[in-house]
Amino acid sequence: MSVRIASACSAFVLLSGVLLVPSLAQAKALDQCGGVFLSVDSHCEFKPIQECQTTCSTTSVEQVCAQKTYSMCSQSCTTSDIKSCTETRTDSCTKECETNSSKSSHEVCVSGCSDSCTESAVSNRRFGGDHGKCQKNCAHDCNAQCESSSTSDQSTDCETKCLSVVENQCKEEVNRDCVLSCQTDYYQDCETETVETCNTTCKDKGGALFCDGQYIGASDLRACADQLASEFSFDIDIEAHAVATVTDKSDGSKTTAKCSFSPPTSGGRNGMALGALALLGVVLGRRRRRA
Repeated sequence: MSVRIASACSAFVLLSGVLLVPSLAQAKALDQCGGVFLSVDSHCEFKPIQECQTTCSTTSVEQVCAQKTYSMCSQSCTTSDIKSCTETRTDSCTKECETNSSKSSHEVCVSGCSDSCTESAVSNRRFGGDHGKCQKNCAHDCNAQCESSSTSDQSTDCETKCLSVVENQCKEEVNRDCVLSCQTDYYQDCETETVETCNTTCKDKGGALFCDGQYIGASDLRACADQLASEFSFDIDIEAHAVATVTDKSDGSKTTAKCSFSPPTSGGRNGMALGALALLGVVLGRRRRRA
């Protein structure tokens, strides 16, 4: 009996299980994970190819497109006259000091900015008035604008916090109409392109990473996983898999052979791939002997 491999083995990195974000807000963009911001209750998971492809849709690329369009549009929307805004917002911030006393500057900045931005975006029919898209774009825009605000100054007096909060919120506010209008213009094209990219990633890499149901546009899944581990001290279980379809020429039936192993901490990706293929060879060899 002769046996042939009908489809090539594919080895890929699997982030198994759900990665839970600890109770600390992520204040800076995760550059290895497509520049996304994660909230305190976010969770991430690796979806293998079959599940991955069914998840790639316009609703699952909203976060990626918020990041992409903001990066482009914020460069051309740079109004710097915030004097009038800072005067108004400083008074408001000072009056709310008691409410904000236990929050960090970053928390105060993002929450106030996001609520105001979303309300403005919906009322001005940005993104077709879609509340979900308005909210996700504003959340990203405000996180980006408030990135320099401290995440660890909860005990600092409120008046000092207001200096950072007000400046960042006002820079976002005076440029808001320009940025949101620009994002809306390019958003649909971004959705179409990113859904295609998501499907391609599923096929080429054996799956993709999603956080809160949103596709993460990481060009290097391992680098993204490493950054999540570094920033949040995740204990990420990484496992390599190899899968092949085996055809029995005597009756034309097909079966699948699957092998997996946990790679060592050193040795590189070539070692992982060779190890997976070696294990697959053992599986196929046993099938031949049984025949």
